[in-house]
Amino acid sequence: MRIETLAVEPRQFAALIDELRFRYHKWDAYVSGMLRILPEALIITPQEHEEAVACCVRIHAVLGKAAARVLEEPRWLARLGIPPAALEIIRAEKTHSHSIVRYDLILTASGWMIPEFNEDAPGGFNESIAGRDLFADLVDGACVAGNFARSFLDALPPGERAGLVYATGYAEDLQHMLIMADLLRERGIETVLAAPSHLTCGRFGRPRLLGEPVDWILRFFPGEWYGYLDNIRDWCRAVAKIPVLNPLSRLVRQSKALYALWRDEPLLDEADTALLNQYTPHTELFRTDRASIYLSNREQWVLKKIFGRMGDAVVIGRTCPPPLWEKTLAEAAKTPEAYVVQHAFVPLPIPDGTRGLFPALGVYLVDGAFAGYYSRADELGFTTNEACYVVTAVENP
Repeated sequence: MRIETLAVEPRQFAALIDELRFRYHKWDAYVSGMLRILPEALIITPQEHEEAVACCVRIHAVLGKAAARVLEEPRWLARLGIPPAALEIIRAEKTHSHSIVRYDLILTASGWMIPEFNEDAPGGFNESIAGRDLFADLVDGACVAGNFARSFLDALPPGERAGLVYATGYAEDLQHMLIMADLLRERGIETVLAAPSHLTCGRFGRPRLLGEPVDWILRFFPGEWYGYLDNIRDWCRAVAKIPVLNPLSRLVRQSKALYALWRDEPLLDEADTALLNQYTPHTELFRTDRASIYLSNREQWVLKKIFGRMGDAVVIGRTCPPPLWEKTLAEAAKTPEAYVVQHAFVPLPIPDGTRGLFPALGVYLVDGAFAGYYSRADELGFTTNEACYVVTAVENP
């Protein structure tokens, strides 16, 4: 794995960024006044590509087994922190195989590490699609693997009109839905963009968004937020009738408490448990009786909310001053059921001129099959919304 500069002049790169922003709806190319698109490529070898894809496909299959077991066992399900309203919807869902997931692989001295699973509403559609269209010809001696747009379109549920549901208060979420709406129009599929609160569904008839009947729904709204909605009954009826991508049952895999559950309970067989443990850090539910251990060994721990995204509510002990770490643990102790703690791991930087970049190799799977990359890099070793997108390419054999 290495970082290489794209074969592009600054003026041409600036034109590509404009195209990315206005044609591909990537409005947040600049964050905090800084461009978050690198004029470079993350180059991986064919072996690294094969290993990363094989790893993620295997993990995806094992997580499917784990989720099935959890959903059959109420006492295990209760430990994952899923809001009661979301559980109502999960129990009503129509079973289907459609899914879009992403696993972010972090390079360490002992191999890949996956600190969390993006199974509920993974992002990065715009960059993955545009990266192939705009940057593929600018990488010498390598090719952009996978085709997210084609994988998505080839795996669509049947129907002539799709509902695209998102958190309407966030422009970043709208940009994800607009790029998907563009793809669907290419296939002759009508779309309805709406908030989840716009869904209505009676006992009879099809679910409707803003009054328009829809055949299936693509959801870009965090599952744990469903507890704030007033139309839970409508959602329960709707998910029993049509496919929702991703179904809310993906919260089982999204919950970071699942990391602790398979270590504490006979959830999986020995081989499957060993596979998950190989690629994930040791995780335990936050325990107030172990707070002194977390406090005295802060460099060994990372505190996380069970549900959180883009680095939200993540505190890394080794980067946190002792007084702040103590205060953070005290806050977590007020609602310990909402937190987990993980063993910290040290990511490896990739040299990039005078600096080192820490990459997160994002592997997309659509219906369990490889669909492309959405990778980011930063200088701190902690991937947040301020990390930079970097196109991923595989060396030519």
